[in-house]
Amino acid sequence: MIDSIKQKLEKLNLLQPTSHKKAGVFIGILYFDEFIDNPEILFTKRSSKMSTHAGETSYPGGKWEEGDRDLYQTSLRESYEEINLNKDDVTELGTLHYLISRHDIEVNPFVGLITKKQDFIANEEIAEIFTVPLSYLLNKENAIKNEMERKNKKIIIPSWVYNGHKIWGLTAMITADFLNTCFDADIPSDLDIIREQYDR
Repeated sequence: MIDSIKQKLEKLNLLQPTSHKKAGVFIGILYFDEFIDNPEILFTKRSSKMSTHAGETSYPGGKWEEGDRDLYQTSLRESYEEINLNKDDVTELGTLHYLISRHDIEVNPFVGLITKKQDFIANEEIAEIFTVPLSYLLNKENAIKNEMERKNKKIIIPSWVYNGHKIWGLTAMITADFLNTCFDADIPSDLDIIREQYDR
């Protein structure tokens, strides 16, 4: 599985960066002990007190700051600050195409393995830390089709509900891209149409 993910990510011809402000998020695959046979994906729920994306499911991460070597380092720094993820227990696998958030942030997702049990601790930005089995996300029957209109075009965006947690919006788009790119999951999503509409 690991070699296959790396190869598929390496084959991506990544989009040219935009002029938007940038952020890095971390798609963490739990891959140790019992998770080697049944990997799970790491998510967070943002605090309801946050000024943006309050109460929403997200991947750990945040905006690039001066001093960050690159956006991958941004994703790991923010993951440490938000949930106490130890970067020394992470193996980088690659990068997905960015997506532009509704606040015009260029969000760059990085995929990596979490290879040791973590002492996760949520900071004030995070209300909850949870994981979802990869097998659940890969099952197309669990993906809910949502029809939306964006710039006068009807598009399909998936969402998921797992143990009361709703994965939707930008996080769902990133999740669908991750599953389709790395596992050929064929989850319905119109990300290509969305990217065509970007003002670069």
